[in-house]
Amino acid sequence: MILMFKDVNSFYNAANKIIVGEFTEFICNYNLVNSVVADHICYKASSAESFEKMRRIFEHENKWLYQAIISKRRIATIRTYQSLETSVGRVNLVELSDQKPDGSQVDGFDHLEVRPIVDSYDELVSYLSNRGLEVKEIVRPHHTTHDITLEDGFIVRLTRESLAEKIKSEMNL
Repeated sequence: MILMFKDVNSFYNAANKIIVGEFTEFICNYNLVNSVVADHICYKASSAESFEKMRRIFEHENKWLYQAIISKRRIATIRTYQSLETSVGRVNLVELSDQKPDGSQVDGFDHLEVRPIVDSYDELVSYLSNRGLEVKEIVRPHHTTHDITLEDGFIVRLTRESLAEKIKSEMNL
């Protein structure tokens, strides 16, 4: 299924439907409103065609766009003018992920990354693990995170640093 959006506004309207429900409930249930900040939302594409169509939506409505090959596929990081309002801050950074080499991705919103602003990263992971959540460590060559999969399959991904700051440092900006 290809979720196509006519513009950035329709993209954010669809994302908002996910955020308002389970994500907000998760943040509130675990008292994270003042402990974490939202970093970015990820949309995964099922094909190169879908990736290109999604990228075109953002081409003229962004502050900046950075694209790289990560894990043998294109990843576009896009800072938009429009924001998604969450219970833990505004999100105006979109990660657009091309199909994995194994063809396992479907079109849709995959995760929203949050990072701690009060406690350390390890304390946040321990806090959530100690409340009975399955907090799964995901080790990648470029980025180790901890994932919590919500009932609808959407992932709350814990990260140590802002994606934009990581890109800036890698680009030596």
